[in-house]
Order: sequence, then structure tokens, then C-alpha cells
Amino acid sequence: MPTTPRLTNLYSKVILDKEEQFSTVIIEATAPPPVTISYPQPDTCRVTLRAILNMYPGSLYVQDGIIREVTVVAGDDEVSFLIGLDAAVRADLTVMEGMPCRVVLRFSRRPLVDFYRDKLIVLDPGHGGSDGGWRGPVNLWERDMAWKTALALAKILEGFKARVLWTRGEQENPSWEERLQKVTASTFCFISVHEHGEADAGLRGTAVRYNPNCRGNDELAVRVLERIVARVKTPSRGVTADEELTRLGEVPGLRLEPVAITNWVDEGLLRNPYFHQKVALATVVAIKQYFQRGNRTYGRE
Repeated sequence: MPTTPRLTNLYSKVILDKEEQFSTVIIEATAPPPVTISYPQPDTCRVTLRAILNMYPGSLYVQDGIIREVTVVAGDDEVSFLIGLDAAVRADLTVMEGMPCRVVLRFSRRPLVDFYRDKLIVLDPGHGGSDGGWRGPVNLWERDMAWKTALALAKILEGFKARVLWTRGEQENPSWEERLQKVTASTFCFISVHEHGEADAGLRGTAVRYNPNCRGNDELAVRVLERIVARVKTPSRGVTADEELTRLGEVPGLRLEPVAITNWVDEGLLRNPYFHQKVALATVVAIKQYFQRGNRTYGRE
């Protein structure tokens, strides 16, 4: 009598296949299990496997812009995976035999590409050149960390076919006036990247500042902050209006402060390259979700 497959692992990753991106859910098993897929709601994919669960039956928090999270529900002779989606996309199923056997569900990331395609995003890494900004208690400079996060933002946005314009090169430090000259009427969003710093080394956490001259920009900042904090597990320092960003007029503008670089713990986070990637992806996803809700158009209705 055949042995009932056991499910041993669950993970998610983004893959690139012939220039198309996919969000994936990968379930590892000891043998190929029977699989059924249903969609109880447009934003929920239910994958049921005739198998025994041999791993922790909790939730996998993904938040990659297509997949929100995966919740595992174990029954007597079957296991269901409830995949919460940010877009109404359908799964492409592949079962890869071997040890382990892998049940792979691919969800197209085309909704993100369709949203960002040809939109002009101006990226403004803070400080630069001889202006290092704040320095961490060990040796990191705000200038260099802002550049790393901006690079991560550019990679993600360009992958979604957006047009990215930089306000400075890596070794440059243009004036605020010169940076603003990069902004035109066709600019979709202006994103300035900094780190917070102050004498109180005990203060840590994430904040987002916004352009108060753009209607709804405070709500956009709230959504971006919530998404970053949920993704990187930092304390929230809230959202505030930024006087410098008022120079953007009605162009949506944000100033990201992912951490307080003058705090030991926060400076340590900046040493991990995945931290910059997580901040960047959280920002890009939050912006897309904000503008798509209620059919908002560039924050200038």
C-alpha cells in the first residue's frame, strides 16, 4: 500500500522566467500528493493536498505585492494552504518529482508591472559626496545607507518597467534646488531616502515624511510606514509633514527614514543587504496599493 505523502517545508520566493516575474509558493513533500486548487474569493487561492502535515501549521508572512500570506490548515487526511492575494491572479501548478518532491504554485506579478510601466519615479538619496549626514555609533554613514536603499528601490522599480531618474550620482551632493530640478509635471512620485539621527542614541525606528501640498499624501505616508514596519519589524516613529517637500507642489513626495542610524540596534540592521531590499519592496508595494484603491490618479484628483 502506498505511503501517504508527508509535507515537510513551505516557502515563497520571487522568480524571473524569460523576463516575466512570478511570486511562488513552494511546498515540499516526501512524494507527489494529489492536489486540488479552488478560489473561494477573488483574493484567496485554496490549495488542498491529500497528505500528512509534518511541519509547523502556522502562517507564512510574505507581503511581496502579490502574495500576502499563506495560512496552513491541517485536517485528518488532507492539508489546505490558504494563499491571500493582493491581486486577483490565478496559480500555475507544477509538481516536480524528486527528493524532496516540490509542489510549485506560480502567480504572475504582471499587475505590478502593469501599474508601474512607464511611470517616472525620481529617487533622491540623501546627502552625498563630502556630506555624509549622520554617522552611526560604529562607522556607517547616512549618505552610504541612503544610496543602498535607493539602489534597491531602483532595481525593483526598473524590474516593473518604471522610469527611474536619480537626483545625484554616488559621489555627488547637489543642492536641494538642483535636486528639485529633476522633478517635472510628468513625475509620478518623488522618493527621498535618509536615515534619522540625533543625540539620543536610545531612539530607534522608522518614520515617513510627506509633502503636505499634495492631497492624500499623508495617507500615502501612513500606508508606506505600515508596510515597512510590518516587513522589517522596526518600531514606528510615525508620519509628519516635511516642509522641504512642499517645494514639490502637487507631486506626491515621501522622505523615508527606515531607521535611526544613531542607535546601535538600528545601525546593525543597515548592515544586512536584505534590510534595504525589504524596505524598498514594502515602499513600492504600498505606493501601488494606495493609488489603486479608489482609482486615485497621482494624488491630484
